[in-house]
Amino acid sequence: MRNWVVSVCVGIISTCMQFPVEAQSANHSSVDTSNHSLASDTEFPVTLDVIVDEIRNISIGHANFEIVAETLLTWTLPDLTRRVSAPRTITGSSVDETLADTWDPGLFISNALQPRTIVARSLTMYPDGSVELYEKFSALVSIDSAMPTYPFGEVDLLLEIQSVNHPLPEFVFVPRKFELGHHGNPDEVTKGNWSLHDRRTEVIETSSLSHGGASRFSVAVLHVALAHDFIDIAQKIFVPLLSVMLLSLAINKYMVIYETETGGDNGNWRVGGQLTLLLTLFALKFSLGDEIPATHYMTMIDALFISVSLLVVLALLWGMYVIHAFQSDRIEFAQKLEQKSNLIFVLLAVGSLSWVSTFLLK
Repeated sequence: MRNWVVSVCVGIISTCMQFPVEAQSANHSSVDTSNHSLASDTEFPVTLDVIVDEIRNISIGHANFEIVAETLLTWTLPDLTRRVSAPRTITGSSVDETLADTWDPGLFISNALQPRTIVARSLTMYPDGSVELYEKFSALVSIDSAMPTYPFGEVDLLLEIQSVNHPLPEFVFVPRKFELGHHGNPDEVTKGNWSLHDRRTEVIETSSLSHGGASRFSVAVLHVALAHDFIDIAQKIFVPLLSVMLLSLAINKYMVIYETETGGDNGNWRVGGQLTLLLTLFALKFSLGDEIPATHYMTMIDALFISVSLLVVLALLWGMYVIHAFQSDRIEFAQKLEQKSNLIFVLLAVGSLSWVSTFLLK
């Protein structure tokens, strides 16, 4: 009986000793949950509105373009509640002073080739603690999109606005509005032979050496997808290149080399005509420098230039060799080359154009 009583007492004491430990463990779990919830609440959202006024001087050859845009950043600071009794707008140098005294978002365009030029800037404070920072600027921005099918397909122009003073989660972009132009006509925004296909926004994170290099920063990426007008490209590139190809085939077919000691006058036309076309290709390539993408990969226009140049060079070398064969009294051999040249170069032209057309599938 005594042993039973002792066992019951030991069991009660053990249960009482375990209860505080379980309660402490439960309290510790609730603290972790509240800390996690608090971390998500510490994100500081900054609303971003963007209106693009103008996109001009799009240079595919130099991989850059100029943009004129307006941005409106909006955030709320509880410490500024009732600091002003009515909306107050600040301009000039007082904007930087007020931002330094309260909260400065600190932005820059990460894909700009040079610092942006600020045209107008103002800061508006409201009684509820909200703040609006308006800025109109112009910038020279790089083009980083892939263009293997150019001039077909789209060119994705990017404007990357990045925070620099406050890492995540102290600064988080929240895009709200992104439009092209103020009057609902986006085609007036893009200058030149370009048409708008699409626009969109996204927010990404990026690393930076700022703040020791371990922090990540919020980046608002604005996409404007444009397509080049085909008629303009056809007049500048396709019609001249295809004309050179057809002329080369015509010279090779109709400028027949006669069986004379010097190769005949047509022999001179054969060499001189192909040589003139080759020099024309070099001049065309030089004059279209701004219209051809400067990339580390081959585009459709590069393939077309290579195809036409190869055809003209081979036709020139073929004609020179046939003339040499006639002058060396190998008349029968030279005639066979002359007869086969038409079929060979037509097949070469068709094969080259077929290869060029495969770039449309990329």
